[in-house]
Amino acid sequence: MIPAAFAEQTIAREGAPGRTWIEQLPGLTEHHLGRWRCTPTGPAVHGQVALIVPAVRDGEAVVLKLSFPHPGNRFESTALCVWSGVGAVRLLERDDADFALLLERVSGQTLSSATEDPWTVAGGLARRLAVPAPAGIPRLTSTLPGWSRQLLA
Repeated sequence: MIPAAFAEQTIAREGAPGRTWIEQLPGLTEHHLGRWRCTPTGPAVHGQVALIVPAVRDGEAVVLKLSFPHPGNRFESTALCVWSGVGAVRLLERDDADFALLLERVSGQTLSSATEDPWTVAGGLARRLAVPAPAGIPRLTSTLPGWSRQLLA
């Protein structure tokens, strides 16, 4: 079941393409759960641009993440491959055409709930994630001017 608030937000933000994607989302969800031999274990949740379905596969707790096909999401799977579970969630399967990821399930702990100093934790994560980007990934320097214009607008 697609959460109503997620469907409404997606359609409001993306218009007709968002509506089409939301209409296709139940089928995409079933397809990828079956393809990757996953059994759902709870209701779907969501962020701003993705549906997250908790599941289990071969006894391992996983999540299926289906993102709206947006240029900002295009390189997420590549980045997760490069990080290889070091400082980021581990990517188990990917379907770049459908913006579908099968990920290890991690705890809901955030920096605000960390027992260590949050700045120390964030600094450690930043060091682990600071790896050379593979060829073909847009550089932050090419992205920042657009972000600056959006923020100023």
